[in-house]
Amino acid sequence: MRICIFQTKKASAPFLKAFSSRHQHFIFEAKEDSDSQGKKADRFYHFSFPGWSGDIPEDTSAVFQGLVRGTKQIQEACISNNRDYYYFDQPYFFFSDYQQSSTGDRWYRICKNNTQKNYIEKSNRVERRYENLMARLPQKCIDELTLQPWQYDGEHILIIPPSYHTAKWYGIDREEWEKDVIKKIARHDRKHPIKVRQKFQNRADWGQKLDKPLSEDLKNCYAMVSFHSMCAVHGVMAGVPSFCSVHSPAHPVSLGLNELDQIKDPLYAGDRDDWLKSLLCAQFTEDEMRLGSAYDHVKNRRIPYASQR
Repeated sequence: MRICIFQTKKASAPFLKAFSSRHQHFIFEAKEDSDSQGKKADRFYHFSFPGWSGDIPEDTSAVFQGLVRGTKQIQEACISNNRDYYYFDQPYFFFSDYQQSSTGDRWYRICKNNTQKNYIEKSNRVERRYENLMARLPQKCIDELTLQPWQYDGEHILIIPPSYHTAKWYGIDREEWEKDVIKKIARHDRKHPIKVRQKFQNRADWGQKLDKPLSEDLKNCYAMVSFHSMCAVHGVMAGVPSFCSVHSPAHPVSLGLNELDQIKDPLYAGDRDDWLKSLLCAQFTEDEMRLGSAYDHVKNRRIPYASQR
């Protein structure tokens, strides 16, 4: 087994290297074009990998992090050549911004041949790892993993439009997406006011994030509508019914974006426990990557292709 590591930023490099350390691997480092300074969000699309031919060799997998800095080209090369890829990004829980989290560890989620874990993985392996993790996690982390009761009488509908980078990756017009969702909701629900939560202040593509925590918008929330956002995970954990795309980590416990005509009858999923276990077992510590247990857990996963909804 050989691995091509596509290194996009210094903060994530140790994770990718730890995951690949027990295999023969090659490193291609992203280089920013000299004329890309000052282009805000768009500057992240002016990167290349010097020395990379654009192909993924036979018996080789790709490892990369994030939706920017040339990684879409890597994903497309893997798909066209029928190669596996391992996608790294921030964890579903114990978010740490690449630093030590509240567990004392550094975590990253790893998804095989996808950017999100959009299905529920049920296996003895997941059960064992979940039990082992819960036995050693501090109480504040266990509290974070505690599912809240469903909110049946919420007062507003929260919309989370895709970010600039998510929209670019999936070929979405963000403004049209938002308008379309609002129009569909208004067609079937005139009772609940709509709140739209952008990722950055002043609806910017990139910059200062909102000062208002998501938890405030989730209070008394009747339903959440999103595309791919990690906010959907926090919403379902908080007991807010979700509508999202098939690409979302909340997809298994949500209704789809083409089911907004059911906004008056949202899904109060009964399998949140299995969903929670599955997501927790999709993130790993740096030590688990270095010891090889992260790779062993992820490599043989069956990746189902859910129907678009």
